[in-house]
Amino acid sequence: MSVYLVCRLAFLANLLSLLSPARAANLAAWKSRSIYQTMTDRFARTDNSTTHPCKTADGLYCGGTWIGTLNQLDYIQGMGFDVVMISPIIENIHGRASYGEAYHGYWPQDFYSLNEHFGTHEDLVALSDALHARGMYLMMDVVINNMAYLMKDGGNPATDIDYSTLNPFNSSEYYHPYCKISDWNNFTNAQRCQTGDSEVVLPDLYTEHIEVQNTLERWVKETIETYSIDGLRIDAAKHVDTGFLQNFVKSVAGDTFVTGEVLQREVSTICDYQAKYIPSMPNYPIYFAMLDALMNATTFNLFKQVEDMKAACVDVSALVSFSENHDQERIPYKNDDISIAKNVLTFTMLFDGIPMIYQGQEQHLSGGATPANREAIWLSKYNTDATLYNLLATLNAFRKHVYRLNTDYLDTRTVPIFRDHGTLAFRKGVEGRQTVMVLSTQGSTQAKGFNTTLAVAYTAGARVTEVLQCVNHTVDKDGNLVVSMEKGEPRVFFPTDLMDGSGLCGYPKRNITLAELETGVRSAKSSGGIKRTMLMSDPVVFVVLAIMAYSSFNF
Repeated sequence: MSVYLVCRLAFLANLLSLLSPARAANLAAWKSRSIYQTMTDRFARTDNSTTHPCKTADGLYCGGTWIGTLNQLDYIQGMGFDVVMISPIIENIHGRASYGEAYHGYWPQDFYSLNEHFGTHEDLVALSDALHARGMYLMMDVVINNMAYLMKDGGNPATDIDYSTLNPFNSSEYYHPYCKISDWNNFTNAQRCQTGDSEVVLPDLYTEHIEVQNTLERWVKETIETYSIDGLRIDAAKHVDTGFLQNFVKSVAGDTFVTGEVLQREVSTICDYQAKYIPSMPNYPIYFAMLDALMNATTFNLFKQVEDMKAACVDVSALVSFSENHDQERIPYKNDDISIAKNVLTFTMLFDGIPMIYQGQEQHLSGGATPANREAIWLSKYNTDATLYNLLATLNAFRKHVYRLNTDYLDTRTVPIFRDHGTLAFRKGVEGRQTVMVLSTQGSTQAKGFNTTLAVAYTAGARVTEVLQCVNHTVDKDGNLVVSMEKGEPRVFFPTDLMDGSGLCGYPKRNITLAELETGVRSAKSSGGIKRTMLMSDPVVFVVLAIMAYSSFNF
């Protein structure tokens, strides 16, 4: 091999490392992303059907697959999401309880086999590869608290479980003695007793057992490597022994982002968990306070929770911001007003933390308590003209634009600045370059519009753009921003002279730095980086780039 070719290949290897979608799973990389949570069985079918019936209330498999998800990545990416979360992947119990089958993935039977309803090993690899080719991440839901057993009629969960049917924990020694949780707020009781019922028993893993710990840690590392998993959501993390939870997170955290479900509304509990056991959790305290504010117009609690979390938590921006998931009633079930839904999504996307949106929020689905909140989204025909679909696309684009201008933006804290007449306002970011978010509790039936005067930290005379309606405003001589509130619509403001590059409100979408916007001088880096002519003149580079381009169309 000639010296020239060796040098060319070495150059090419470095080039490809820059051009290929990087798998950077550290927390800083995750903060700039947003997650679209799918329930695999209810998101997309392999046959791409948008009419296949799915009776949600029956709790049966409806046919969603990993290949179906792969086929709908354009739909997800069209909203600006760059992480897809899928249901637990392992084999679940077979058979049917009175209330349904294991379509959701939370009744594990065999850690070393895949759920055949969702697809094959090759299918999951294909989904992972397709995501990474788009620069997106793959996140997986996992169950490490328990296994599952379908009890026969009249069986006794304390004595009649056939543990030999479970893999790899095939003996009673791997489980806590049977008991039902009697006090969900007693963490010892919640971590050693069982979350199932007398029909589908969920034997609670004895995660203090060193063999159980080692097996689970080994399994998750192998799974992450096999399928190139970028992030994990630990289901029922509250019910996992905290010592093991801490060790489990440490065993993978160097390579993979981990968040875990601790369903508690108390700020102290969430902040204590973050400080001691797990760096990220769904932000349930803010979720409950947001419902109080936007559903019941009880706005004081949200202001208080925002301030309390800022004071007590290690890093609020590492938590997951959400407003719906597969365990909670959907927002439109509580209140189907489209303006309320807009306010909820605006707060979810722009508040501190990594946003996670549950499939169907963008279609304003209105299911109530489980299983009604697990509708087959294909019946919406993946409508990309839906109001909330396009709102999410705008909010994602705006969030990413602000982050590109200042990578420290997401680490700044949201500050409550106004609360009156069914209106709440928050600011986030550096003074003078901040985002101002104004929310309404009044809904689309608001009888009469009114103006709200906000004392914001913009300079007097500064021009700001309301991003959702694309209307420009000027801050008055006293530094106040007069905001017109109509039809219960949310408002988002940002300095007009920093909108270039956002792709919003008529501005082109392009990579641009804050310095370039402030000085008007474009850098060589943002103008294109490595020159196209240099790339295309090198025959080795040209051939490989041509192959990469061709491959991108052949998933």
